[in-house]
Formats: sequence, C-alpha cells, structure tokens
Amino acid sequence: MYGIYRNMVLFDFKTEIHSGFFVAYYRNFAIPSTARTLAATGEMKSRPMKRSYDTGIVLHEIIANGFEHERSQAMINLLRRVHKGVPGTLDDFVYVLMTLLVLPLRWTERHGWRRLTELEKRAATDFYAELGRQMGLEGIPATFAEAERFLDEYEDRNMGPSPEGSMLFNATVAAFASRIPALLRRFTPTILALMMDKTQVAVALGLKPAPAVLRVPFNAVLRFRSLKARLRPLPTEPIFVPGKMNVVAYPDGYTLDQIGPWGKSANV
Repeated sequence: MYGIYRNMVLFDFKTEIHSGFFVAYYRNFAIPSTARTLAATGEMKSRPMKRSYDTGIVLHEIIANGFEHERSQAMINLLRRVHKGVPGTLDDFVYVLMTLLVLPLRWTERHGWRRLTELEKRAATDFYAELGRQMGLEGIPATFAEAERFLDEYEDRNMGPSPEGSMLFNATVAAFASRIPALLRRFTPTILALMMDKTQVAVALGLKPAPAVLRVPFNAVLRFRSLKARLRPLPTEPIFVPGKMNVVAYPDGYTLDQIGPWGKSANV
C-alpha cells in the first residue's frame, strides 16, 4: 500500500498533490492556537523560506524512502524533537496530520486528470496513520471518510482569524510567490485565496475572499491543465529526489543535518 501512495505523490499526481500540500501548509495559520504556537518559535518569521522548504523536505523524504529507511527515521526523529513540549491537545496534532492527508486528496479529486480510486485513498490514509503512530499520536482516523469528518468538525470548532495567523501568512507568502511565474507574483494573495476550498480559510488568514467572478477562469485553467495531463504519458521523473532539491533555500541540494530549526543555516 505504501508504494501506491509513493507513486501518487512522486509521479501520477505530483502536480495536484504538491498544490494540495501548499493548501495544507497555510491551513495551520488559520487555527489561532496553532498559529500562536508557530509564531512563538520565531522560526517562520526569521527564516520563512527555509522553514517552508524544510516542511516539504521532511515529508517527501519519508514518502520517497519508506518508513524503515534510515533517512526517513532521521526525519521522524526530527518531527518528534520539534513537537516535544509543544503546547496543544491531541486533536490539535491529529488535525495537522489530517491536513496533509485530506486537503491534497481533495484538491486532486477536484482538479486532477482523473478521480482517485478507493485503493489510493486507502493507501494515503494508511500512510498518515503509520506516520502518526511513529510520532506517538493516538486516535488517528482509520478511514478517509473519518479523516474528512475529523478535519471539517475540528475546523468548525476552531478556525478563525488571529494576529499571529496573519503575521505568519505575511511572513511566508514570499515562499509561495517564488514558485509561480514572475508575471503572476503580484497576484499571489488572490491566487492563494482562490486555492482555499473554504471562504473562512481566506478570512482567517487575513486575505480578502476571492471574487466569485475569478473562480470561473481559475477553475477553467486548472481544468484545461488536467485535460492536457490526461493526454500525456504518465511522468517518469519524480517530483522529488532525496538530497537533490535544487531550490532557493538549498541551491546545491541539501544534507539531512541542514533540515529543521537546529540545522545548518541556509542563509535565507
């Protein structure tokens, strides 16, 4: 089952799930308690670009290598250290995990070149259940339907604007802008608002809700891209290769000891 999810992320739906991970990343800023915790560390404000890339690297290392690989275990140990002593309820931590499961798959269901199969949803759910167990979490939803329900109910109870959430969004938005074409970068806040699946998420982030008139062309562009992807052969090159992420934060690639708040400085 792990191999199914690995292929989904690295090959078959690499564009769609990657976009969904961005939606999940910003979701945490829309929960006031989580935003306060993240703001208190100072990491996102002082090194927003590095923090953004590190989040993706940790997750993709585990996805690419599997849970038993020493690189994956190093990343899981990093997650345990980062979260040790962090304030929050069990539901808070499970919610963060569920954003990584539910939101990328919802994005793929809406904008992917085909619908996901039940086996693919099962594989993704099993992956995050195992990741949660290895992080010491309990009460992780056992099915994708339960995961969706958990996420929606948690957000109904907890989502809202906060000064910390707005600060984190403003500090990290440049990391997202660096990944889109230069001509579109001045529209980054509008693009992010359009990407959010719930209006209250944009409001909680301090964004203006995207005008309804823009949703039609936005969805049309995504639909056109999905139709093109359907006609192309499946990708043979993965979206991520361990150690070789050639990006702004790590222009020459990275080593595992550079990742995380205690890693070597990336000067960003």
